[in-house]
Amino acid sequence: MTKPIAPLSNAELAQLRNDARDLRAAATRKGHTMDSYEEIEERIAAQNYFELGTWLFYYSKRISKPEGLKDRIDCARRLFEAGVYHPGYQFFTVFDFGERQFDTLVEMGDADDVLDGLREIAHKERNANLLKAFDYMGWSLERKQMALF
Repeated sequence: MTKPIAPLSNAELAQLRNDARDLRAAATRKGHTMDSYEEIEERIAAQNYFELGTWLFYYSKRISKPEGLKDRIDCARRLFEAGVYHPGYQFFTVFDFGERQFDTLVEMGDADDVLDGLREIAHKERNANLLKAFDYMGWSLERKQMALF
C-alpha cells in the first residue's frame, strides 16, 4: 500500500493546500495566466485529486533527471491508477505538473524501460485503470521482442 500523501515538508503541503483553496492567488504568485475554464478544471482536480497532486508536485522535480527512471514509472502509475490518462494542465497551477512534465515520463531516452516497468506493475496488480491506460495510449501489455538480426 502506498502513502496517500507524498513525502513533502509541512511548509510545502501548507502551500499546496493554500494554492488549492485560492487558485487565482496561486496563479498570480507564479505568474501564470488562467481563464475561467482553466480555473474550473484546476479547481476540480485540486479538490478531487489532492493526494495525487501532492505526488505530481513531488515528482515534478525528479522526473527530468537521467537517474529518475523509478520516479517516472511511479509517477505514471499513480496517474493511470487514478484514471487520469491525459492530465493536460489541470494540475499545473497548484502542483507544477502539466503536459511537459507528463511527456517527460516517456521522453528521457528510456521510454521502453518506463513501459516495461508499467507492464510489470499492470501484470502484478491488475489495476483496472492502469490496464485501461495501456489501451488508451495504444501500448501493448506484452513486452516487445528484439530482433536478433
